[in-house]
Amino acid sequence: MKKHLIAALIALPAIGGAYAANPVAEHTLADLVSGEASQKKVAQAADAAIAARQELQATERQLKDQLAYNHYMQTMVTDQERELSTLQRQLSAVEETRQGLVPLLLQMQDDLEVWVTNDLPLRKEEREARLAHLKQTLARSDVSESEKFRVLLQAYQIEAEYGNRLDVWQQRLTLEGQERLVDVVALGRIALLAMTTDGHQAWRWSTQAKAWLPLDVQWFGAIRQAIELANEKQTPTLLRLPMSTARQEMTQ
Repeated sequence: MKKHLIAALIALPAIGGAYAANPVAEHTLADLVSGEASQKKVAQAADAAIAARQELQATERQLKDQLAYNHYMQTMVTDQERELSTLQRQLSAVEETRQGLVPLLLQMQDDLEVWVTNDLPLRKEEREARLAHLKQTLARSDVSESEKFRVLLQAYQIEAEYGNRLDVWQQRLTLEGQERLVDVVALGRIALLAMTTDGHQAWRWSTQAKAWLPLDVQWFGAIRQAIELANEKQTPTLLRLPMSTARQEMTQ
């Protein structure tokens, strides 16, 4: 149709010349020109409609992608809010635990100090030094609660071990008004004994009297045997030693 229309337009000058004086011909020519303009407008409108449709489809895809992304982000935010809430609860629980732990540590320290004070004076200086270090550690703000608890439990463990071993060490004690260098023997917390390094005198700690009481010579051999056994100079054997408990008070 366009080819025919173009051909017609090419022929217009000739026709126009031929029919310049003919009103009907002039009217026909005007209709042809008007139809061509209308056809161009229709084509332009169709092209604009196609472009608008393509743009709409692209916008719809972008909107769909944006909605999917928003949904994903909302899921992430919800999950993070849930995790944050869990962390806040955990922090609150930790703070409550910390607040409850500090009084417990201090109470355990006091209990240990009372225990050492009322216990047999075995390795007394060493134990008092450990208590002093423990007290300083618990008072320090730069030491974590977990480290304080570890040091406290270690002190309790050492105290427990004293009750389960045969131990010997040398120490200066004031015995019968005179300072003497003695070998001290501890059989758990059952017996705490002292003997001069020359083996001529011996004493036992009395839990009832809270003092060192002299021993008869009949115990000297057993005490020497205990010292040798503690120093691994003798094979393990059955020991018969005077006890430091109240039941032994009448048998010195």
